[in-house]
Amino acid sequence: MVGELQDVVVVGMGDYELSQGTRQLMTRDLGSCVGVAIRDPHIGLGGLLHVMLPNYMQHDPLGAAQRTRYADIGIEEMVGRLIIRGADKTRLEAKIAGAAHMIKLGDTPESRDISSRNLAAVRKKLAEMHIPILAAEVGGAYPRTVYYEPASGLLRVHTSGMEERML
Repeated sequence: MVGELQDVVVVGMGDYELSQGTRQLMTRDLGSCVGVAIRDPHIGLGGLLHVMLPNYMQHDPLGAAQRTRYADIGIEEMVGRLIIRGADKTRLEAKIAGAAHMIKLGDTPESRDISSRNLAAVRKKLAEMHIPILAAEVGGAYPRTVYYEPASGLLRVHTSGMEERML
């Protein structure tokens, strides 16, 4: 267990990290947030992004400091870094997890809550960039922790009290 923890890079909320090979990327507390794992399978290089909000607006003073918290800008930035490190955009593939409906706000339909908006923004941006989503573990009403290994493309999804899922 200690060896495994030493070989894990923690991805903070609203941030992303890259890794190549067997070094895993991990992010916690994916409630309404979405974890976006993207990799180039030919070179085993990938990244994990912790999306907090759907779309960046330039007039958002809070967003300027951490633009990667947004699905649209965060995915673009992470893909750009993958390409700089040698990934081929035409080979990129994605897996996603999260977008849980953690909070019900009055009469707000489920399709309009932040989790649904985050998920729609992630799917839209990946489609615009022609990056296929190979697997998804989304929805429900429970938070997730994910571990991603770029070499194999394995995305392990942990949820308290539930069986671990492998994507």
